[in-house]
Amino acid sequence: MIYAIIILIILSLFTALRIIIGPTIWDRLLGLNLFAAQLLILIVLIALFRETTYILDLALVYALFGFIGIIFISIYIQQGKDKY
Repeated sequence: MIYAIIILIILSLFTALRIIIGPTIWDRLLGLNLFAAQLLILIVLIALFRETTYILDLALVYALFGFIGIIFISIYIQQGKDKY
């Protein structure tokens, strides 16, 4: 399980690079969504490693807020109030 966490951290670094380099705002938004999903997987793996269930509840709340945040950001960008 430690190897999975290390690989996930390395992949998260590549995702962060996509967020920084992304040529369009939509690429950056997709990278941000992927980073949030990878962080969610990391939280679940840590919860399984420590054998605690309350961390899974926090992961569920994080997933919900991440989804709502991505939806609001994409609506804001699509309306054209912030042009990049």
